[in-house]
Amino acid sequence: MEFELHNRYDTIVEKTFSNQTRGKPMNLKSLWQDSQAILFDFDGVLADSEPYYRKSWNLVLSAFQHRIPKEIYWKHWSYLGEGLSGEMARTGLHVPSPEKAIEEQVRVYSEFCSSGHIPMFPLAAEALNRVMKEKPCAIASNTNSDLVRIIAGSEIDILPPVIGGEGLRGKPFPDIFLRAAEYLEVPPESCLVFEDALKGIRAGNAAGMKVVLVRNEYNKDFSGNGATLEIEGLQEIIDVAGGN
Repeated sequence: MEFELHNRYDTIVEKTFSNQTRGKPMNLKSLWQDSQAILFDFDGVLADSEPYYRKSWNLVLSAFQHRIPKEIYWKHWSYLGEGLSGEMARTGLHVPSPEKAIEEQVRVYSEFCSSGHIPMFPLAAEALNRVMKEKPCAIASNTNSDLVRIIAGSEIDILPPVIGGEGLRGKPFPDIFLRAAEYLEVPPESCLVFEDALKGIRAGNAAGMKVVLVRNEYNKDFSGNGATLEIEGLQEIIDVAGGN
């Protein structure tokens, strides 16, 4: 199946879902039953990796006498996805070569991955195992697929397909989710996405998918506008996949 990866973000108007669609109450069970495939974001949903992204960026930006506080990182970097360009615009930080800074951050973060520092969330393995038994699923992440496999592979024996950000526009563009749907041979509108960030919600909406916002300690205070539904954690996924 072929989906347009590079034009769809510009042609699809972002949808703002409420918890009701066509008069049908939206809950996780109904979304699960209506979906043909499940797509998991990785960082912040399955892996507790955001503190290490922040640490890697602070190590890189220390060369410019700059540090990102936790609250700023959780909101502007992790949830909104503004990245280095947003930090520069917001604070006046001057980085002569942002491209080199990004390359250095990737190198430092990759070292954290290889050293085994980055943990999965406690229920991630069980959630993936339950879902994989019931429906086609994939991990769809901005993070390079090799790094996803390194982090997850240290705790999980069998992984679903991993679609990483290499060669694709990152979220909030829909490319990664569309590629995952293509790989699974499932229409985008039949995919259910589990995300933890606004950039991922927007990417899922732009792909024509329903998106569930998974709350965690980092995003608990931010608006979930645009999500089809919000849940409090992975246990709810385990319960619905197990038929509870």
